[in-house]
Amino acid sequence: MRKVALITDGWRRLFTYAWPAGILQRIRETGEDVNLYIFNSTGNWSRDAGYNRAEYNIYNLPDLSDFDGIILELNNISSPAVLADVISNAKRSGRPVVSIANELGDFYYVGIDNYSAMKQVIAHLHEVHDCKKFWLLVGAQGNYESSCRLQGMLDYAREHKIKIHKDDIWYGSFDYKSGLEGYKHLWDRHKELPDAVICINDNVAVAVCEAAAQMGFHAPDDFRITGFDNFDKAGFYTPSITTVGHIREEAAYQGMDILLRLWAGENVPKYNFTETEMLWQESCGCGKGSSRDARAHLKDQIMYGVESEEFDEEVLSMEAEMMQCNTVEEMMYCIPQCIPSLKCDAMYLVLDDHLNAYKKEAEKSIHLDAAPSDEGFYVHGYPRKMQMTFAYERDQRLDLDRQEVDGIFPTFDYPKPGKDFLFLPLHFGERTVGYVVIRNAVYLMEKQYLFQIMNALTRSMENLHKKEMLAYMNKKLSSLYIMDTLTGMYNRMGYQQLGEKAFRISRRNGRRLLILFVDLDRLKYINDTFGHEYGDMAICAAARALMQCSSRDAVPARTGGDEFVVVQTYQSDEASRDLVCRIRRTLEAEGKAQKLPFPLTMSIGTVVTDPDSNLTFADYVKQADSLMYEEKVQKRAARK
Repeated sequence: MRKVALITDGWRRLFTYAWPAGILQRIRETGEDVNLYIFNSTGNWSRDAGYNRAEYNIYNLPDLSDFDGIILELNNISSPAVLADVISNAKRSGRPVVSIANELGDFYYVGIDNYSAMKQVIAHLHEVHDCKKFWLLVGAQGNYESSCRLQGMLDYAREHKIKIHKDDIWYGSFDYKSGLEGYKHLWDRHKELPDAVICINDNVAVAVCEAAAQMGFHAPDDFRITGFDNFDKAGFYTPSITTVGHIREEAAYQGMDILLRLWAGENVPKYNFTETEMLWQESCGCGKGSSRDARAHLKDQIMYGVESEEFDEEVLSMEAEMMQCNTVEEMMYCIPQCIPSLKCDAMYLVLDDHLNAYKKEAEKSIHLDAAPSDEGFYVHGYPRKMQMTFAYERDQRLDLDRQEVDGIFPTFDYPKPGKDFLFLPLHFGERTVGYVVIRNAVYLMEKQYLFQIMNALTRSMENLHKKEMLAYMNKKLSSLYIMDTLTGMYNRMGYQQLGEKAFRISRRNGRRLLILFVDLDRLKYINDTFGHEYGDMAICAAARALMQCSSRDAVPARTGGDEFVVVQTYQSDEASRDLVCRIRRTLEAEGKAQKLPFPLTMSIGTVVTDPDSNLTFADYVKQADSLMYEEKVQKRAARK
């Protein structure tokens, strides 16, 4: 099964559905064993640079050498550094690369001939309508399509001795707002209209018409105007906008065809052009209005509004359900449950295990370590090994035990051809936490539902992460009252709370407890002879020996300067004797490992509780204390 990677950036928050649609059409027509893997971001719209970086980070997920061919559509990427990285990674892969609508290095190009198309536009205005003075509203100076279209106009003007000064050109973007700004800028500079305004696309053209109308000017009576791309607004605006029509899916279709031909060993030219159509309409003085069916368009708009309203309700319901979830797995399951119109084959959630750091720390039974840091999240690239925490296939949720994912493949290999896998980034600001994979995401891509779903999921996940962090901090704060800061054991307050609780539970369940009362031998001598620094070292060594040897359910506590109590489940007399021996051996080894100038020993008294007895927890501790003291007295006598 061959694999094709499509790397693309949405137009702001909108998914460019034409690219996967054209690629999949060609794959399915041929019946070739090929699947499509789409890596999409929306990294060009937010004013938060960290957010945009994390969106673009999805391009670092795939190893492009794992694929048989690569298709790039990078015209919307706002970061030159990201663009350079993607190009570099594609070159390094050694695989054939096709670039849609952008000439990039030695890659194959497929798209319209922007240069020739715009040259025809200015030629029409000059030769048919006798226009001699022009304003040009184009895209950003670094944009490939804009540069080609501008060059076509400038070359025609030079060939026909038409003067276009740099003050006649506005460099903006492809959106409506840019048209408003461009018109105002050029009007303020010239204070009169040109014969014609040539716009980079239909969005800008409509904006110029609206801005001019506010000043009492109208096309084509006062000036002529053209757009590009044949958007709906070009045909249904009044006046209808002269534009250049082309089918975007055709570029992706041919891009896939180029890869198929290369795999077959054919020679393919570097430049491959799709067809364009000149649509001369009212705004330049040609045509009698739109040839489009306005009633059909209105019907489509009405139904789109109905569907969008229904979807918005589903998203609100989904987000409300997500906010009540206690795990991200539950959140993911809310998506297909709350949005029955998804129409995808499968959804997967792959996460950086660091996301669970606060929860794991909070579940520790003895004490909490230093707070986990959100700096552990990646801001560039992804961890090599991640956890698949959710999988939903064919209308049912799969049981997973946090399956480990090492790279994309073989996890997302698929035996049947003509399938698409869409990879979308998950992140909290600039911190990457994982990604979502959707198989057969055609409906979501076409209906532009992806951003709302991902945004709701991200907000809910970040809210859960903050709740887990808060729970950890609360537990950490509580632990400060019951923990001994020197040793990391419980202090007297912790021992009284947790020891008493363990005693009550054991009595209620008819179980016995083992209680050890421990005293570090000769601490006063150590402090007086070697100093309190060595005394603290001895205390910590004793604490480590007790915690290392006691059971997982134990309550180990430092109840005084050199006194300790350990409460744990009783197993047998033999196990209790073995525990005491292990504690002594471990303490001795601790002293040798630290090369202390004195031996480490401790006196230990042990008692076993009887659930049928009327003795209290304090009574048993006193008994253990007495037994410990007897051992200490015997040691003193032996030393004398």
